[in-house]
Amino acid sequence: MTTKPYTEKQLFDSLISQSVYGVWIALGKIQNPMTNEMSVDLTQASIQIDMLDMMHSRMHASLTDQEKEYFDKVLSELKMNYVEVEKTEDAKPVDVEDTTSAEDNDDSSSEE
Repeated sequence: MTTKPYTEKQLFDSLISQSVYGVWIALGKIQNPMTNEMSVDLTQASIQIDMLDMMHSRMHASLTDQEKEYFDKVLSELKMNYVEVEKTEDAKPVDVEDTTSAEDNDDSSSEE
């Protein structure tokens, strides 16, 4: 709790912004401030988007039209970016080391 009173709108905006920031980090769109690296974690991004979606549906009746529009826009943008990153990740080639070690395991089992 802070000594400075914040309005509910400020708190709402801050809550949404923090969650959105986490999704952008998980999608590898911005640098993780803890690791100073950019990496993709689709599972974490999906969980955070689902949490925002749940908050939206649970709070929908009490939101103003402007808040609903903002929330809808944010969720739409995050979901579109998730799909884009997911496609990019699926299109990446498999590491050569992973393929080689899998082939080595297959060869050793056929020799027995």
